[in-house]
Amino acid sequence: MQKVPFCTAILLFLLPCVVFAGELKGRITDAKGEPLPFATVYVKGSTIGTAANASAEYRLPLTPGKYKINCQYIGFQQVVFDVEIKGDEVVAHNFSLKEQALEIKNVVIKANAEDPAYAIIRKAIKKRKFYQKQVSEFQSSIYMKTVVRNRDMPEQIFGIKLVGNDEVLAESQGGGADSNNLGIMYLSEQEIDYYNDGKRARTIIRSVRESGDPNGLGLPEVPPVVSFYDNNVNPLWGITERGCISPISENALLYYKYKYEGEFIQDGYTINKIKVTPRRLYEPLFQGTIYIVDKEWAIHSLDMILTKTANLTMIDTLRIEQTYLPLKKDVWIIKNQVQYPTVKLFGFDIAINFIAVYDNQKVNEPIPDSLFQDKITSSYEADATDKDSSYWQNKRLLPLEDDEKRDYKKKDSTYAKYTSPEYRDSMRVRGNKFSPSKLIMGGYSYRSKGIKHTFSTNSALGGMVSYNTVEGLSVSPQVRWAGMLDTGKYMKSVVRARYGFGNTHFNTYGRLSYLNTNRAWRTRKWEIGVEGGKYLFQYNPRNTITPLYNTFTTIAYAHNYMKLYERWTAAAFFEQNFGNGFKWSLKAGYQRRMPVSNTSFFTIVNDERTRWTNNVPATLDKVVWEEHDAALVKVELSYQPGIKYIQYPKFKSPQYSKWPVFRAQYEKGVPGIANSKSDFDRWLFAISDYMDMKLLGGIEYNASIGGFLNKNYVSLPDMMHVADNQLVLASPYLRSFQLAPYYMYSNVADMYGELHLEYNLNGFLTNKLPVFRRARWNVVTGANTLYMDNGNYYAEAYVGIDNLGYKIFRFLRVDVVRSWDSFNNTGWGVRIGIDQGMIGLVSGVSVNEDNEKFEW
Repeated sequence: MQKVPFCTAILLFLLPCVVFAGELKGRITDAKGEPLPFATVYVKGSTIGTAANASAEYRLPLTPGKYKINCQYIGFQQVVFDVEIKGDEVVAHNFSLKEQALEIKNVVIKANAEDPAYAIIRKAIKKRKFYQKQVSEFQSSIYMKTVVRNRDMPEQIFGIKLVGNDEVLAESQGGGADSNNLGIMYLSEQEIDYYNDGKRARTIIRSVRESGDPNGLGLPEVPPVVSFYDNNVNPLWGITERGCISPISENALLYYKYKYEGEFIQDGYTINKIKVTPRRLYEPLFQGTIYIVDKEWAIHSLDMILTKTANLTMIDTLRIEQTYLPLKKDVWIIKNQVQYPTVKLFGFDIAINFIAVYDNQKVNEPIPDSLFQDKITSSYEADATDKDSSYWQNKRLLPLEDDEKRDYKKKDSTYAKYTSPEYRDSMRVRGNKFSPSKLIMGGYSYRSKGIKHTFSTNSALGGMVSYNTVEGLSVSPQVRWAGMLDTGKYMKSVVRARYGFGNTHFNTYGRLSYLNTNRAWRTRKWEIGVEGGKYLFQYNPRNTITPLYNTFTTIAYAHNYMKLYERWTAAAFFEQNFGNGFKWSLKAGYQRRMPVSNTSFFTIVNDERTRWTNNVPATLDKVVWEEHDAALVKVELSYQPGIKYIQYPKFKSPQYSKWPVFRAQYEKGVPGIANSKSDFDRWLFAISDYMDMKLLGGIEYNASIGGFLNKNYVSLPDMMHVADNQLVLASPYLRSFQLAPYYMYSNVADMYGELHLEYNLNGFLTNKLPVFRRARWNVVTGANTLYMDNGNYYAEAYVGIDNLGYKIFRFLRVDVVRSWDSFNNTGWGVRIGIDQGMIGLVSGVSVNEDNEKFEW
């Protein structure tokens, strides 16, 4: 290996500390003049370099001096160019690379003999841990460019004409599209310092520019360096649920086939080219080419691709290109990484480029511990968004392509238009337009000028119109209001009215609160408020059946599952979220509870009389239920340790934690206050978590234990009610019981416990079955158990198929459930699960925040 002259070495040492004065630039092509996008250009013997852009144009800032410049591209011969930079001159030089001539030496191919690639791969696998662990501390400067392009689109979607639509065209052209609505959808550039001490990582974003938004923040975290030295590779923020198996993982020979394609010499190293193909389709496996350094058995470079046959979840393909450089003996460091995800959906063809150029890398040099304090994984410099175009003209390592230049110019010029008060007000007026579909599906909303006030209603499918045997036909409109008092300070209210045509009762309920949010710390807030009125409530405060479901089962099957009571309420509450994983709430109130009876019995079935049930559940008919008053106090705490943060220029935002969520709750019925009869003490402790088992799938659990310390007077609404379900539509799997009859297992036990456990194989085992792997179905299994003192219990187990649907819209699952209990009751059933985020208004257990807050 050629030594670097002493003077050049000194110059390279000083290079990062001074301002670049000169520049080397040009274009990189093959022998036929075809561009070689993202080729690597670097100063020989150093970590200083750059990469070409998608048009194969490059620029390399340099201080005055003499240099040997290496240019290389995967599959092509390396070229070395001697250059001298004088002052601030710009030297133009185009590189022309020839395809790499491969030699096959000392290899005798015999029939049925093992391909020579396997011996090379075995040696690379043997040394995998060495390279995985050799870099205990790593730091680097990174230039990153993110480009999202729309390459094709349908003529119309969901009835909206896209091609030839002047309004759509005007807005898309303002966003950088061409006359065919194609072009750049998103463009950003970032300068980043990256630090990793082997256990902790920290990203510092020095500067960022986002096309069309001078305050744009780009990506807060760099796409991770995809380390193929890891057994399980998780590229691009986990686009596969199980991760992917590296071509040199410990068990790679069980998953891949290899073919030796030859070798070549570069800088004194012998580089082996090996073709990699999966042994089976529909497993998380790569295909492509990997180059292994002979004798050292390190990765020299690679070009790998994942397709739908690797069970990608959100994208169609992902291509990864990496280039490594020798820093010193046995130390190869990442120089360039380009990831190309593509998405094809409903006629759209979206291509994304994440280009990361690593510069000034340092290996195993001490990193100040202060960089990893405060649990911040990524942060922005205060002036990160203040750099102008002239700054970027001098700093960017990848020259802009023609369409990128146009995109910056067009979007920056139209920014003022799309952020002007006039334009925003026109969008507000458009959004305020009323339509019957809004009232039916999602509710109507109205925003005032300046967004100082917002009003919204519930929808017909969300419970505005329903039917139950207590009220008959019920109309229950709801109006929400939020008003901004000051920056981060709001007044909020919810008003509900309800009229039953069967019992002729008119009820109203309201809630008024003050919300104070911390603009410098997202999710850090507190809220104080009052609520009161008279309304109908379910005995089970978990609201295990929604008005829409109950309307259907009552009219279609004469199953009036929803059981209601009427109450007057006056209450006050306080809630606080510290933004660090800890939150708590306190609520105190006084209630008058009044039994109600069935008044209406409309159904379309003929044997309805054998199906109707009283409004008091038959399993609880011996529980004392009378009109009474109740004074109640409830406190709840929740904590998830280990929360990580991103520090943006103007605020901090919590992100994630690997720890479980711990929750504690205590509720007391206080006798003797006015006419309060309630006299009980109930407690609960719960823990929930998700455990990622990589290729084996994932396990999620929710466990709780609780009981009554005192139960002198426990009324129906104060009992421990489980989240039961008798509908074919599944209730949330980790919070409920799929076959438990309503109110069958409500209790006042001194001690009770719940465990909800689910194992999603995420393709493990089932990818061996042709039908499952082509359809991308996953097997899921689990169990739900309830224990009450005196040996009483209820349990159920289920197995099902998850990930049913089309393309990215996979929100369905089907389960077969078997149940049994200590009373010798057994049952089985089929449940159809719908993702709660997709179903929204008609979920099995209430996900409406206001509903939950109104309940106890």
